[in-house]
Amino acid sequence: MSATPRAWILNLDAEHELSAKLRYAPTLHVRALVARESQQLLGQLVADHDVVITEELLAQGGAAAERAQGLVGLAWSPTPRALALLRAAGAEPIDAPPVEVLRRVNAREFAARLRQPLARGSFEKHVVDALPLAVEQIAQAAADGWLVRRTFGAAGRGRRRIASGAPSENELAWIEASLRIGPLVIEPFVHVTDEFTRSAWVDRDGLTVISPPCFQATDEHGAWTRTQRAERGAVSREDDARLEETVEIVGRALAKAGYFGPFGIDAYRHRAAGGAGSVLNPLSEINARFTMDWATAMVQRAESGEAVLRVEELARRSGLLSSA
Repeated sequence: MSATPRAWILNLDAEHELSAKLRYAPTLHVRALVARESQQLLGQLVADHDVVITEELLAQGGAAAERAQGLVGLAWSPTPRALALLRAAGAEPIDAPPVEVLRRVNAREFAARLRQPLARGSFEKHVVDALPLAVEQIAQAAADGWLVRRTFGAAGRGRRRIASGAPSENELAWIEASLRIGPLVIEPFVHVTDEFTRSAWVDRDGLTVISPPCFQATDEHGAWTRTQRAERGAVSREDDARLEETVEIVGRALAKAGYFGPFGIDAYRHRAAGGAGSVLNPLSEINARFTMDWATAMVQRAESGEAVLRVEELARRSGLLSSA
């Protein structure tokens, strides 16, 4: 990891901020979730000597709050609130895309439309922006029902499984509330057999540094639980090539949309229709930010051992940070 301390904002609630129409302030419940889940990043994405900035730390003041003065500032996602907290702590945030770009590329509609020509034998995703269209789609036959995803969501939040047919009153209320945030992505619920993740960094020109393949595990709600580097041969050559191609396509699309910095994609194999074998879904979601996988995935192997690819090195290559 980097030998120089860095200042971090671990705003794992970034999707909440991106979905907010007005000024965003996390609830006590969200603050508790973020504090709990952030612990998994310590010693991984965040080095032991780095400084993690929180509103509580800034409010307390004193020497602890002053430790970030002059440090390179990094955020899980460089939202306006995260950048403001870094500056309030005296850190110097690396350059970041505008919030309008963050909203566009993290919206599930962006990933769904980009995935369409890549899906091949996998299922079709449906993007709907009105209640009658959502109800019509859910009424269609689907062996295991539908998975309905809100525009923004992370850690298994912002999604709901709904049986095919007429939605219940409670389900209709959830759909209506979700549509006020943005379009829904509706896809058939499938049984996942293997989960993959690829992490990357893209610069303004679309040049993408891609991690080796990793296996990912999530719980029944879709929340991340662990990541493991894939041993040689554990991922088929065809799947590996398709996933790498997908990351490169995503990187170019992100750059074209005005995004630069860290990102990751989720993908998986699922049972084929009729249960005969499995099919690769090459793009489940795009996370245009750091991810729980990022530090593990972006390890570089060398004769002298392993070292995490430094964020600062990537930022300097991209012109986001002074070389001084």
